[in-house]
Amino acid sequence: MTGMKKLLLVMAVWLAWPAMAWSQPAPTTEQMVSVDPIRCWWRTSEGAVRLGETFDLSLTCAVLDNEAVQVVPDESRLAGAVISMAPFEIVASVHPQDMHAGERRFFQYGYTLRIINPDAIGSDIPIPLISLHYRVNSRIAANASVQGRDLTYILPPQSIRVLSMVTADAVDIRDSSEESFASVEGLLLHASMLDLAAITLATLGALMVIVVLVRLLAGVRREKGPEAHLMSHYSVLRHAGRELASVGRDADAGWTGALAGRALAATRIAAACAFDRPVTQKPTPADTSAGEGRVIASGLLGRGKATMLSSSATHEDVTRAINRLPATADATRRQTLEQLQTALGTFTNYQYSREPGTDRSALDAALSAATSATSRLKSDAMWPKPYLRRRLSWRTVEAESRT
Repeated sequence: MTGMKKLLLVMAVWLAWPAMAWSQPAPTTEQMVSVDPIRCWWRTSEGAVRLGETFDLSLTCAVLDNEAVQVVPDESRLAGAVISMAPFEIVASVHPQDMHAGERRFFQYGYTLRIINPDAIGSDIPIPLISLHYRVNSRIAANASVQGRDLTYILPPQSIRVLSMVTADAVDIRDSSEESFASVEGLLLHASMLDLAAITLATLGALMVIVVLVRLLAGVRREKGPEAHLMSHYSVLRHAGRELASVGRDADAGWTGALAGRALAATRIAAACAFDRPVTQKPTPADTSAGEGRVIASGLLGRGKATMLSSSATHEDVTRAINRLPATADATRRQTLEQLQTALGTFTNYQYSREPGTDRSALDAALSAATSATSRLKSDAMWPKPYLRRRLSWRTVEAESRT
């Protein structure tokens, strides 16, 4: 009979259990959170600092974040530009990325602080009490959420010991060097290696310059061939220009047949150089005078053997050269040939005419034209312009032959 009563009692409780569970009220947000929703703590890099010394202070918080409950703190008041740490001064701040571990989300804020108040020496200065506002959001059926009321969490207290400006055992105030002998030796070794590299590179650069100059000079000598002992067009034009300048000085007292002959000889030499024709060069005694179709090029400093320069270029040669110029020819070259044409015609007419009818102004204009043309030709013949022109022409011919 007793066993039957126990069986009936168990069946009654089993039948009544769903009704009892249905009649109980739903748990509140605070009842659903069985652990701390938020927990924070401070950490300092130094337990005691000197006046003006910087130290690191980090705030780490762990908040509940799972499928049922989510704690949402107000982190806007923790940024370095907003939070107040008086009497400490915030030098810098950092906010690393959040981390998750289990049902917790961790966030952290780092601050670099210092204090410069002399009244704080020898005291424990507390970090200001900071309140952190947060809400507890809970999730219910059908992915609906219930937002909790605004709550406040007071951050734990933390103090920093401020020491004197210097240590108690210091005998004087000085700035000690942070460099050790090992670091100084490493820097000296690095500097020596850089000096060696610089000297090596400079030596290689100098050798390359010497090699290039040697090859360039060797190429110039090969191009001259057996005529290397002859004067270049630049030297020939230089002597022709000097002869024209000398004629101009002597013509101030009046033109004569001899002066016209000297000017004609120098102009013919300039015309030959303009055609790229060879100029006759013969050794002559040093006492030989200019004129009669020749220009005398004296030796170095007026000593040594002189050289007689002459050319057979005529007014007709220059005229034919001008007529052969294409329409697209260089205007400067055309002007040079026309000046030589005018000078040769004027000097030839005065030199070989039985009754010279050329006036002084025409001779002066012819001398000026010849001098200008000779100067322009001398400038074009100055090294390395001829060498570069030949190189360019060779490359152009090679390119055309390949195409």
